[in-house]
Amino acid sequence: MSMQPRIVLTLVLLSIAAPALGAAYIPAVPPEDAVMAGAEELRDVQYWAEEAFLGALPAEASRIRLEVLRQDHNVLRFGQSCMETPIKIGTREFVHGLGTHANSELLAHIPENAMAFKAFVGVDNNDDTGGLRGSVRFFVHAGDAVLYESPVKRGGEEASEVLVELSPGTAALLLRADMTDDGVGHDQCDWADAHFIMADGSVRYLDEHQAPLLLDTARPPFSFRCGDQDSSALLAGWTRDVAREETDSARVLRITWTDPASSLAVTAEVKVFKRYPAVDWVLYFENRGASPSPVISDIQALDVSLRTGHPRKAAVLHELEGDACGMTSFLPKQEELATGKEIRRAPTGGRPSSISAFPWFDFEYESQGFIGAIGWTGQWTSRFTRAENGPTRARAGMEKTALSLEPGEKIRSPRIVLLPYNGDRTRAHNQWRRLVLFEYAPRIDGLPVQLPTALQTFDRYSRGPDWATEAGQLDAVENAAKLGCDTYWFDAAWFPGGFPNGVGNWSAKPAEFPNGLKPVGDACKKHGMRFVLWFEPERVAEGSQIATEHPDFVHGGEKGGLFKLDDPDARRWLTELLSARIAEYGITVYRNDFNMDPLDYWRRNDPPNREGITEIRYVEGLYEMWDELRARHPGLWIDNCSSGGRRIDIEMCSRSVPLWRSDTNCWDSNADWNQAQTAALSRYVPLHTACAWRPESYLTRSAATGGLLCQFAYRDETFPMDTARALIEEAKLNRFAWYGDFYSLTPARTAPDEFVAYQFHRADLDAGVVLAYRRADCRYKGLILGIYGIDPAVTYEVEFVDGDGNSTRAIQSGADLGDSLQLRIDKPGSTLIVRYKKSGT
Repeated sequence: MSMQPRIVLTLVLLSIAAPALGAAYIPAVPPEDAVMAGAEELRDVQYWAEEAFLGALPAEASRIRLEVLRQDHNVLRFGQSCMETPIKIGTREFVHGLGTHANSELLAHIPENAMAFKAFVGVDNNDDTGGLRGSVRFFVHAGDAVLYESPVKRGGEEASEVLVELSPGTAALLLRADMTDDGVGHDQCDWADAHFIMADGSVRYLDEHQAPLLLDTARPPFSFRCGDQDSSALLAGWTRDVAREETDSARVLRITWTDPASSLAVTAEVKVFKRYPAVDWVLYFENRGASPSPVISDIQALDVSLRTGHPRKAAVLHELEGDACGMTSFLPKQEELATGKEIRRAPTGGRPSSISAFPWFDFEYESQGFIGAIGWTGQWTSRFTRAENGPTRARAGMEKTALSLEPGEKIRSPRIVLLPYNGDRTRAHNQWRRLVLFEYAPRIDGLPVQLPTALQTFDRYSRGPDWATEAGQLDAVENAAKLGCDTYWFDAAWFPGGFPNGVGNWSAKPAEFPNGLKPVGDACKKHGMRFVLWFEPERVAEGSQIATEHPDFVHGGEKGGLFKLDDPDARRWLTELLSARIAEYGITVYRNDFNMDPLDYWRRNDPPNREGITEIRYVEGLYEMWDELRARHPGLWIDNCSSGGRRIDIEMCSRSVPLWRSDTNCWDSNADWNQAQTAALSRYVPLHTACAWRPESYLTRSAATGGLLCQFAYRDETFPMDTARALIEEAKLNRFAWYGDFYSLTPARTAPDEFVAYQFHRADLDAGVVLAYRRADCRYKGLILGIYGIDPAVTYEVEFVDGDGNSTRAIQSGADLGDSLQLRIDKPGSTLIVRYKKSGT
């Protein structure tokens, strides 16, 4: 109790320090700043999508279209050798050119009004060839005609000039480089200074304006098998229709390929964002014929080649651990991908972020890369396979598909979202955060949802007397209001049979709640609070009402099991039930938990010749049910829980928020884990919350994100209500920053001897928060470091709030703040908050 006056004093100081933040708490749109992509970055991704999905560049594209028909080693490079060094032949260096490796065949599409092609050819002079090794012959073809043939070019020789006149009507040139009798070793070679000479005397270099992305465009970035043939051999012979649509936020392509023999149609619905260098797509397969389709198998929603050319340079897969309800949950990890190796990932048991994998990742090679997400609330798999000669093939889709479609039947694939980048990975991750926050996250009244400060004490009180009753819950609502919470949360203690034996009984316990839960919802409404109520509708216990009265709706029947969201009739029945409870009880946040692995149920119930169909229909049914509930109840939003955070994927994050991000929240003393989870998840998922069990600054600051869940012992006679209220208010004052950019100032780890710090920065406000933690066994009293997003030309008002609530303020120049902020924490097991804002705002 002795610390209460200091915390109350701190809050008075804070209200003076940040008077303008209330009106700008949650932004509606991203700021226009250096984090956002420039016109060239956006254009590169647009052109990649057009060329990858349509096989052609837009008419306005200024670059010359090149197709790599063959390259046996490394990858084609623009303005550098295939060894990623400056182009050099003999003693001469070149600024422009194409770096390749025999054997290779490059198809250069001739621009209109081109009169001639010119280049200098030879073996590249680099550390591998040593100016001595390698021998190559060069050819230029136009159709069947050979327009140029070089002598054997050897390492160390000067370049030979190529100059060919172009006949009218010639559409493309084939540039060929062949090995000689001594084999392919060291045959790195260049079409240096390659350009077309135009009719007006100007030149157009073949390497200029080429997309610098890691993603290749050689074929559509997906694949499947139809019968015994691969889609790469089929689609060119199918009819193709293209529809375009413009929305405020994206350019949408709908490309449909139709098999003239079977009338199987495959549609790629592609969204290219206008403000982000990102692309999103989903595949749909539809049988438009009168007979069952051929078997469709190995559906890979993502199947793309990556330009990881240099075989002696490692590529790196950055990712997070899945949620395992323990120390490792969401910890960052990275794995190098060497040539000849494969990295394969799949989650555990059909829940997409469970234990063994996490469906968000960052693939990096030599300062290039892409951030990706797999949107599938089921059993996905990914493979990154690197060939011995350098390039990588990235694939992702459902783990198992092999099914024939009935006439009129349609299915969908997982969603793929990619954001390519060049250079700064931290900037790319903040572009990604903004993309997810402003283009995917659920919105209420036009803004991303406001994360709650909630009282939730199921794990503390559910087994005690009188709590899970109408009187007990009304008392809990009153205490939530006294604490300053904006949300009251009633978890799994309100239905007959209790948790877990009563799942499938979705009505209030009649003795404990004679009036249902409407009085609780009404009490929340009276206090202006949201009402969160827990359901687990997808799991059905033996002996429950659903298992007894509707066994045909359950995989497992009257013995209980998995509710059949794959059955449209069952799904509609459940949707009606949940919708009625939402309306009756006044629920404003529908909490959907899921504490079982569905994979075995899905696979056991697939009919013959229909592998994967149960999972597909189940996942589609889940999305349809949630979409229907949100449509029926404007203002409703959904909390996505699955034994904590085991179903966090981009599809779920477009419909819900993981408020209980891990079941590590279910017991006390996990503050260090909470810090690591925040630091790791925030790079990919901007909205999530965690729980504090006691009103102590180290615990609450470690749990607080853009919201805070409180499992406080408010019923105890000695409960420090004033301290708890002050800490909740402190969390509210910080939460504005969580809707900005994230910067991890130290690694995300769980060891007790770490000093941890991370920053959330609102570029639109030129303000933010740094949170620092000195863990219990840490020997270091502080760090001196620069923070991000700071304008060195202005001054900032800076406030330091220590672990006891003592506040000091200072004025610092942006130059100092961006270079040498001091984070000093004298006591182990304590924290420091640093709030800053531009002076005068």
